[in-house]
Formats: sequence, C-alpha cells, structure tokens
Amino acid sequence: MPAFNTYPKASSLTGNEILVLADASGQRTINATAAQVAGVPVTSSPSGEFYQDQGAHISRMADRLLVGVAADNPALSDREASSSDDWLSTIMGKTTIGPWALQGAQCASLARYGSSAFVAGSRTSDAQSAQTVLGFQPSSIGIASWGIADETANPTTTTAYAYYGEAWRLSGVDYQPTFAMELEAVNMGGEAVGSSTPYAPNIGGGVYGIQLGVGGGQTSGSSDAAAGIVFVSNPTCWKTGIIFSASSLSGTDGNDTGYGSAVSMSRNHAVEWHTPETVSGVAGLNVGAFIRSTVTERSKGVRQDFSDDAIIFSNIDGGPLFSIASIESPTNTLSIQPGAGAQAAGIYAQAGENGSANLGLYPGTGGALQITSPITASGATLPGTAAGGFLHISINGDDYRIPLMTPAQTGG
Repeated sequence: MPAFNTYPKASSLTGNEILVLADASGQRTINATAAQVAGVPVTSSPSGEFYQDQGAHISRMADRLLVGVAADNPALSDREASSSDDWLSTIMGKTTIGPWALQGAQCASLARYGSSAFVAGSRTSDAQSAQTVLGFQPSSIGIASWGIADETANPTTTTAYAYYGEAWRLSGVDYQPTFAMELEAVNMGGEAVGSSTPYAPNIGGGVYGIQLGVGGGQTSGSSDAAAGIVFVSNPTCWKTGIIFSASSLSGTDGNDTGYGSAVSMSRNHAVEWHTPETVSGVAGLNVGAFIRSTVTERSKGVRQDFSDDAIIFSNIDGGPLFSIASIESPTNTLSIQPGAGAQAAGIYAQAGENGSANLGLYPGTGGALQITSPITASGATLPGTAAGGFLHISINGDDYRIPLMTPAQTGG
C-alpha cells in the first residue's frame, strides 16, 4: 500500500467521498462525506492581507451558490421541475412569466425567516487606513454592480441591467405599502456648509439620495446617455409619475406659507411636451411646447404664483406685476390675440350663455384711461353729422356715445 500522502490527487470532488475524522475528544474516529464537511459552519481569522500572493486567504466557488431557502431549489435545467421547492419560484410559477429568477442565478439568497436576504456595507475610515494593504485609496461602496452590453448581433434580444428588482403586492395585502426600492439619506453630522445648486451640485458634507452620473469617470470613449430617468408601462401603468410628500421638502409642510424647492434647474434647462407625430421614423420627436428660463441675473428675474382664485406674476422678490383673477362660474371670457396682416392685435370679450359681451377698462381711484393715438385736424370745426355713427361707451356707470367721423370729414 502506498504511503498516505502519496495517493493521486483528485481533480474534483462529487461530495460523496468518505472522509475518516476524529471527533472533538480525539478518542474515536468517525466517517463523513466531503459534502457534509463542506456544509459545517466555518470560522476563519483574518489574515491581515487582501491579495493571495501576499498571504490573504481566498475562497473560490466556480459554479453556482444558493443560500437560505434558495438552497432548496434543485437547480435543474427544467424550469418547471425547479419551480416548487423554494417560495420565490413557487410564487413566480403562478404567473404568466414563470419562475425565471433562480433558474438563471449564478448566486442567490432567499431569506428563510423573513429577514434581510443580503446585507452589504463599507466605510470610509477603513478605506483610509487600508491604503497600505490595498495599494490604493478605494471608494467605500456597499454594493457595486455592472451590466455589460457587449453582444453586437443586430437584431438581438439581450439586454444589460446593472440592477433589477421587483416588488410584488399579492391579493389581499391592503394595510402596508409595497416598495420596489427605498433609499434613505441619513445625515447624522448636522447641516452641511453651503448649498447645492445646479452650478455646484455637490458640497462638502452634503448628503444625497440619488446621484445619476454619465460616463463612469472614463477619460475617453464615452458618449452622452439617452436619458436619466424613464417611466414605461410593462404592461401596466403608473398612476402618478413623481410625488413629493407634503412635508418632504425643507421650508414647508404643505399647509403653511413657506417655500420648498422641488426641482432646481439651471438657465436654459427646459420642461418639454412632445407631439405624437412621427418624424424620420421616430415617434414623438417633435417638441410641441416647452417652458424654460433665460434669466441671467436675479435682479431681472420673474416668478409666477398660483394663489386662491388668481395667477400672480411678480418680480423675483415678490413685487406684483399683474394678476389674472379666477371666479367659480364665469359667463364670459377674455381672449388676447396677436394680429396677422391688416388685422390688429386685440383683446376680445367672448360672451358665454347669459353672459355680457362688454369689455371693461377700470383705472384705479383717481386714475385716468390713457390712450396714445395719432391726432389730425387739431382745432377744426366739428362736422354736423357723424358719418361713422356713434361709439357706445360707459363711464362711471353712465352710458355715452362718441361720434365717429370719417377721415374725409376731418381732413385726414
């Protein structure tokens, strides 16, 4: 029989190999399979190194890893045969899409007791102190993920996602909400110095819920991305795109007279509305309306406020410029129209049912109605007839008539 340590090394193990071990007392031997040994709790001490060539302990698993309830899944190539052993596959198997999640998972963890299935964390103090071990200054990232789109066939059905998640609400769940993702920014350091603006978005000590960047810090080769956030139906819809809770913004609780900035944009940034037209094969390419600001200085700024029964236009400090009043049941409306050709630009009263067709101009107390117009034949004798008839006008509640003379009557 060859010496114990001269047996040929197996290239791999199936888990059914029998190992002879000593029990904790060291008084007797026991038999166990390699799979049983691999499944016992393992505790190791940190080596103090990060790289294998410098003494770090590296554990490797080349195939799949299933943790928690995911370990109950038989991991078969037959999706249906693997759809009833773990709770996620069982739930997904009852839908039109089927139990695809675990079938394609290289590594999966399903919580067995309803707690967190996976927790990750990193901290900057460790990054600062570990520069010697790592050989560089890292960024402290709790979870990092990449989805690489490198399939160049056209057409192709492959799609890359760096992150993907679904939150399911099943029938009868009516008390608590369901969230596909919640991101909490926790500022335990007091107010940051300075303010985030469109021209200086990141400040020292600033805490941000989401920052969407483009380019990944690449110094060359990257191009503009198509959009930062896109809402789609798949196939159902969002009832509302974005909601700001009444008390979510600093400065107001939604019931006071305060002010909270919900969206902050720089000069020339616009909000666009696209038309359904198809141009060059692209639906919705044309812009039908937009709102933007081209203001260069605060002193030249303007603002628009919607108050009870009015739209108020003011300078940026709140000094009123003009307002448009609203009433509950108007019987006539006002139209301001530009001119075209010989037609003058004008203000028109549109009479509604049982409404007045009158158009009123009302100066303030002590004010006057001022009109600028060319004057002809100053001092001329008033003609005996009004060839143009009489213009109806009401002044201070009394009706009057203004004679209208033709140019020929007045000499030009």
